[in-house]
Amino acid sequence: MKILISVLSLMFSLNVFSSAIMNCGPNQIRVWDQNLGYSCIQHFQTPPADCVLCQGYQNYRPFPNWFANFPPAVYQPTPMPWWAYQGNMYYPNLHYPGAWSNSGTYPGMNGQHYDGQGNVYAGKPNIYVESIHEEKKFSLSFPAAELSFLATTPSLDEKNTWKGKIVNKDRFEVEDIHYDYLFYDIRLPKEKMQFERGLCATRDEAIKWMLGDLKEMKFPAIALQDFEEHWKVKLPVYPFYCIYPQYNQQLDQVLPLSTNLEQVHFTRSLYVMIPHRKEPDVDEPQVIPFPVLDSVEIRPKTLIRHETMFKEWGVAFLGE
Repeated sequence: MKILISVLSLMFSLNVFSSAIMNCGPNQIRVWDQNLGYSCIQHFQTPPADCVLCQGYQNYRPFPNWFANFPPAVYQPTPMPWWAYQGNMYYPNLHYPGAWSNSGTYPGMNGQHYDGQGNVYAGKPNIYVESIHEEKKFSLSFPAAELSFLATTPSLDEKNTWKGKIVNKDRFEVEDIHYDYLFYDIRLPKEKMQFERGLCATRDEAIKWMLGDLKEMKFPAIALQDFEEHWKVKLPVYPFYCIYPQYNQQLDQVLPLSTNLEQVHFTRSLYVMIPHRKEPDVDEPQVIPFPVLDSVEIRPKTLIRHETMFKEWGVAFLGE
């Protein structure tokens, strides 16, 4: 009996410890790894490299690389399949979410190519729907004034509203065209975003964490599939990222959504991504502070189901 009590006490203490490190103290970074979970560290350690293509590729060049200084839309030094090279001639291209710049403190969007205001570029926020109705008329509006939309599909009307029908319980119909999701790009003010909660991870681990976060919020399978397919390619290749999730609490203030439907619920998530060219280190000064607090504390609750539920995901980058 004493042995059983000792084992239970040890398990309880381990659980307390694991939850206690979710929020980090001063001079620490909150990080996540699929194998190790959450931890608080001072220096981000580079994971062991295992790249067959890298062996000898970058170390041996028999001739000078005359194209090394060309912009990435024109020249891409990474080995690629034959069909990929032409795609790099365009913006947005195969490797970036839009016109990209690598010259600032943090790599990010090149703002001179875009109209509007705001230094947070929300790329491809997608809105999905789950409903009990086989067919239901709806309107979905952005009532805030002076919004800096960069693109929308389908087009918003003069009141920044989509009007149509929900069909087959999980699709939109607007002007007789069916959509799996509604889509927009927009510029948002950085001052309205939170930069305390989140985590840092390698590029691959960052994608896995965001997918896991969406699963925790009960996003439908099609939304998870679209997210993974798009951002595995479009998330620029940098070794490390710090992720600052923005949920309903932040987005409803800067970009409110309204609908004519009753018994409805919105679940909103926008991941502001800060690329890092080298290992994050708290001893080095940062313009954007490293995340130290747990984002689960502000994540919207999704236990209760409603007649109609809108689920929105997006990924954002700062301007250079």
